[in-house]
Parts: sequence; C-alpha cells; structure tokens
Amino acid sequence: SSRKKKVGPKKRTKVKFEVEDQPVKSENDGAVTTAVSKKANGEVSKSETPNRKARLSSDCHRVKFNEKDVAATEDKYFDSQDSAFRALFENKKKANDFHPTLPNMLWCALNSPEADTGACFLRDLLCVHDSVPPVSLVQKLLDLMKFGPKADGCKIHFKDPHRTELASEYVYSLLLASSRLVRRDGTALFGPSSFEDFSVLLSQSMDQTANMISGRRLAHGLHLSARGAKLLSLMLRTELQDVDLSSTSFSYDTLSLKSKPTVSLILDHPRIHDVLKIAARNASTCLFRHSRWILENHPLLDPPTASIIDESCCLYATECFDELGSTICYIAWLFCAEEGIELDSDRCAYAIVNEFSSELQKYLDHSPEMSERAEKQYVKMLKFRFLQSLAEEFARPLVRAIGNLFDMAADLSMIGIW
Repeated sequence: SSRKKKVGPKKRTKVKFEVEDQPVKSENDGAVTTAVSKKANGEVSKSETPNRKARLSSDCHRVKFNEKDVAATEDKYFDSQDSAFRALFENKKKANDFHPTLPNMLWCALNSPEADTGACFLRDLLCVHDSVPPVSLVQKLLDLMKFGPKADGCKIHFKDPHRTELASEYVYSLLLASSRLVRRDGTALFGPSSFEDFSVLLSQSMDQTANMISGRRLAHGLHLSARGAKLLSLMLRTELQDVDLSSTSFSYDTLSLKSKPTVSLILDHPRIHDVLKIAARNASTCLFRHSRWILENHPLLDPPTASIIDESCCLYATECFDELGSTICYIAWLFCAEEGIELDSDRCAYAIVNEFSSELQKYLDHSPEMSERAEKQYVKMLKFRFLQSLAEEFARPLVRAIGNLFDMAADLSMIGIW
C-alpha cells in the first residue's frame, strides 16, 4: 500500500507537467498561449488541446464503419438539410437495393415470352423484401410503358398486351409503395428522367393509334395508351399525396422536389402555362379521334358492335381519356400554385378552353357535314364529356370555371357540380 501511494503522486505530477507546459496556438489570431494561462482563465477544454486533436486525427485512420456509424453520418447530414425533407425521409422505410446480378436477369425474364416469371420475382422482391430496382431498370420499364416491349437485339418495339399488363402492374405497385418506402438517397422509387418521357406518355393516344380506325391493332394501341395515361396520372397523384390540394397556397423547395421527379419536371419547365396547354390539347384530341368509343351515342358514326375487340376499344379509350383528364387536374393545380392564383381563375380555365376549342374546330372541319342542330348537339356532348373527365374532387372549382366558359352552367347544376 505504501508503494502505491508513492507511485500515484508521481504519475499525476508528470501528467500535469506535460499538459500545462505545452503551448497551444489559437486559430483566430495566431497568438501562442500556454495551457496553464488558459486554464487559469477558464477557457481551456479537451477539444482545444493539441493532444486531443492528435488523437482525433489518428483515430480517424482506425475507424471501422458499421451500420451505426453510417446511420450517425446520415443523421448529421440531414440535420443541415430542410426540415420538411428530413421528416419525409424519416417517416418512410429505406428501401433495399437489388443485388447487382439481378436487374439484367429480371429484365430479360420480364421482356420474354414467359414474362410471368420475371413479374412474379419483381413483385416478390418489392412486397416481401422491400427491394426496388436501380435507375437503369426503371428507365427500361418506362420505355416499355411508352413504346411497348422490344425484341432482343432489335430496335423495333411491338405491342404485346400481356407483357405490357404485367409490367404496368409492377410499375403501379412500385409507385404505390412510395407511400412507405424511399431510396437511401431520398429520391423517388419511380419517375421520368426528362420532359420527353412526360410528353410521350401524354401523346400516346394519338401516336400509338395513328392510321387505325378499328380492329385488333387499334385495341392493342389503345391498351398501351391507357396504361401510359394511368401511369402519368398515378405519378402525379402519389407525388402530391402529402399536399392539401384544396388550396393552391403552397410552394415547394428544392429538397422536397428531390422525391417528386414528375412535379419537378413540370415546375422546371420554362412556362408551366405551356405544359397545361399541351395536356389539354392531347386530351381533347384523344376525345375527338376516339369519340366513337368514348361517347355512348355518337350522332355520326355507327355504334360499336358486341365483339370482344370493339368492347376492348371502348374500355381502353374511355380509360385513357379519363386518366388524361385527371392529369389535367393535377397540372392545373401546379400551375395555379406556382402562379399564386386560385383554381377557378380565368387564366387557368381559358388556357384549357382555348386548346379544346382549337382542336374541336380542326376536328369539325374534317368531319362529315351535318345540320346545324345536329352539330350543336354533338358539340354539347363533347364538351360535357370533357368536363366529366375532370373528375378529381379538388378540381370542382376548375370544372365550374370551364363550364361557365362553355355556357353549360345549367347542365352542371343538374348533376350537382355547379
């Protein structure tokens, strides 16, 4: 015990001598002071001593990162980011990435005659393992939704409703999973990479059915158009699901748009007014070109037959047009939110009505001649069907504004919209 008492004070004295006599250089003014003087003034701390700095620098080379270290680093990163984006990220589970060997194999399986096998594996990875595809596979899926499947080694796309249906079901599931999953970098699970992707999905109802009047080829083209239009409206719906759409007094910041690629493309466009006009133009053209399949009682053309092909054309044409109408509602809301106006504003309504009227006049100029009364009744049917496609609940003020410009207030009041 006596020996321990002698050794103890010697160690304490030695440590005190080394620490107190070592000079410390201030980072601000370059003045050299001793640790003894700083300790007397109550300014010294462990983080300011050179030994502490030396230990920290040497420890950095010996750190072995594990999951806790990565989580701590992410927390420090998000502390300096936008609070809304941090809340969005933390409220969702982080999705797992595919193993590097899986994307190409699963894509080959999905884009093959036995597409069911690849679709089952993709759904299992998403629903059971919370695994999402990489960006490269997302772009391939988006190309399939835009143009249809493509044979291996060929650049020609073809229409295969079976493969398109399987791929679309998986893509829709991926979008719906965005409510509970997010990538580790905070980006969306699925979305367009350029405005070209957005515009192609808008114009599918014309591009995929060009020079087609009826038959199986038209049914296949309308099927692809309907799936693409639903994808477009679903992307906007899922990206705006956390927003109160009953009011347009809302603004996005840069970080929150990171997980909203479709909304970001629209807001980044030089003129959102033009995007709204493009959407209204494509929806109007879809209605006029496929009015035989969309309208219940067409005054000019023969009604569809009871064949499976004609029923398919009616089903897919109606679905495509209604989804394009929903897309108009979301784009109109974004336009009003960006411009700081209400949804029933004349600026928004005039942009849609002008495009509708322009396309309607072109359509009537190339239609068979009819009496003035029949034409007036036909135009009224088209206008009323266009208003029916704007079926989103938050878009009722927009429907009333357009109905006022269409001079159809009495018709809307009969169905409880006015």
